[in-house]
Amino acid sequence: MDATVSGSLRAALIVFGVLAGVSAGGLALFTIGERYAVITAAVIAISATIIAFTAPILLGRIILAVLILAFAGTMLTGAYGAIQILAALAGNQDGPVDQPNPDVLAAAELKLDQSSDETTFQVMLNESELNAVLLDALAETDTPFQRITIDILNSIGEAPLIAFTGDFKNGRLTVDGELTARVSGGEVEAQLLNADVGMFTMPGFARNAVEDMIGRVADLNRALAEEGADVQRVVIGDDTITVTGVSTGESPVDANAMLAAFADLGDLIGRPVEITPYEGGIDSDRTDGTPVYLALGDSLAAAVGVEGYAEGYVSQVHRELSMRDGILYGMRNLGVTGETTGTMLRGGQLDDAVALGQGEDVAYVTIGIGANDLLGHLGSEYCMADTEAPECASRIDASLDAYADNIDQILAELTEEYAGATIVFLQTYNPFSLGFENEVAFEAQSNEVLNELNAIAAAAAERYGVLIADGFSPMRGTTTATTRMTDTPPDIHPNELGYDILTEAVMSALG
Repeated sequence: MDATVSGSLRAALIVFGVLAGVSAGGLALFTIGERYAVITAAVIAISATIIAFTAPILLGRIILAVLILAFAGTMLTGAYGAIQILAALAGNQDGPVDQPNPDVLAAAELKLDQSSDETTFQVMLNESELNAVLLDALAETDTPFQRITIDILNSIGEAPLIAFTGDFKNGRLTVDGELTARVSGGEVEAQLLNADVGMFTMPGFARNAVEDMIGRVADLNRALAEEGADVQRVVIGDDTITVTGVSTGESPVDANAMLAAFADLGDLIGRPVEITPYEGGIDSDRTDGTPVYLALGDSLAAAVGVEGYAEGYVSQVHRELSMRDGILYGMRNLGVTGETTGTMLRGGQLDDAVALGQGEDVAYVTIGIGANDLLGHLGSEYCMADTEAPECASRIDASLDAYADNIDQILAELTEEYAGATIVFLQTYNPFSLGFENEVAFEAQSNEVLNELNAIAAAAAERYGVLIADGFSPMRGTTTATTRMTDTPPDIHPNELGYDILTEAVMSALG
């Protein structure tokens, strides 16, 4: 029997075993997946080491030759594939892009244009229309793709599954894969499930780059943000995609249209209100002092509906806290008109609030958010006749589901940053609760919907140890007296009396 391999042959077997294992594993990583890459590299390297110490000389020489060939072959194959990809990515990105079918694109754009004119939107595009929009977007984007085509594979009710193919302008390569999508914080998030580029399968660590590259093609979230859109739900299936959301801005509700439901009642006089007026506070969104009272929210925090910050609930709460505690508190009011929970998560207000906690001693935080998530839907033509009608119900369900996810995330971040502060959540009132529930079905139905919204906030607040200020009950049936709804034009925001009620709600919660 032949003697075992010599020392020099043994060393060569070990070295080329490792090299062949690494190169073959690297190729496997980009062709069949991470798990198989590790197994391939380990099996080759370990087998070569065992052979180096146990095999006869002849077998050792044969195995060494195989390892050298494997190393060279995998390196050359990998290099060839890499050169193809580099050629595709580094080529002329200004090259021609396939043109969409003009009739299909026009139909899609008409749907999008019509939705942009409404305070809320629910847009359904079929697969052909979506592909036309993607192709049109390619022409406006610096991208290596000549064409991207999607194919919706799932049925409605199943987990979203979209197959896509992207043809590069150079290198005669395609990228094929599958992705899913969901809504988070008012934006559409695409998650790449798998992708093949030429001969390579993208491993997990490389998928983010491919996701970014594909995302930049249409940049849906940027387009939605430019249109002032806050996405609440995306339903994908049966070769269609339906996007539901609200348009953000200063006036998310057509109060004139809403008041039409009360047109037969003549003079609008709701339930009278008795409350001791609060004195005005500081007529500014900030003042110095330590510790600080921080206010977050929408147009109510920003005191829309009265002459200035001094008459809003934030400045009044600041004054009451300072008097009650004998401390001249600082105050930071970050409220943004038109804010939704989605825009709060991605638009900067929440980030500013968390950043403020890094440099300020914050004793109190109030947050009132949610009206703009819902009232646009509730005030739409689809809900006026009956909030339980299918199209209205789908919009409200989308709003409430998104609100539940968003408010949980918002309160989680706030309570983590301000663990030592007292945090109060101000619930949303119904501006259409004028005091005629028995006469007007819509008022009763809208109160039920607002109760659902507030119940979601209350449940989240309980999970995170946040106090609840009831801004709904004391305003119920009073908004002819406590808001600007009887103004011309009508306005859903509180007047001085309404802000006094909200101040009382916050102070009562604080005890």
